[in-house]
Amino acid sequence: MIIKPVSVAVDLDSAASNVSSATLVSVLNTNTAACLIVNSNGNNFYIGAGERVEVKKLPAETLEATTGSSASVWASSVAHLN
Repeated sequence: MIIKPVSVAVDLDSAASNVSSATLVSVLNTNTAACLIVNSNGNNFYIGAGERVEVKKLPAETLEATTGSSASVWASSVAHLN
């Protein structure tokens, strides 16, 4: 997969973020265990240890990670390259 970063990375484990009002976000879990990602729309999902996923969301929605550890969960606004 090829992605084009279009924002500075933010740590979702330190605070909820709309990730520069992004609609497509790359999320990387640097923890050694799965972490819960909570969307402000009321939905949530888990990301496995060391895993990167892309999340489609509305610009106003925020994402927040719950890890219970000192490791970070980084998120950046991205675009697909054709």
